Amino acid sequence: MTAPSKEDERGLNRRIDSLRRERDSIRRLLEQASMEGIRENVERLNKRLDRLDSELSGENGS
Repeated sequence: MTAPSKEDERGLNRRIDSLRRERDSIRRLLEQASMEGIRENVERLNKRLDRLDSELSGENGS
């Protein structure tokens, strides 16, 4: 077996760097998706709390 040439090493390093960038990009996308889900849950909970507050204060007309 022969040792990898400098060009082979540079190509491998470029490929590793590219994979790292892709990994980081995917990680950011997953974090954004997670934050979007959290935001939607908070909005849903706020609406529910507003509705419960209205019911408790008698604003719903019942």
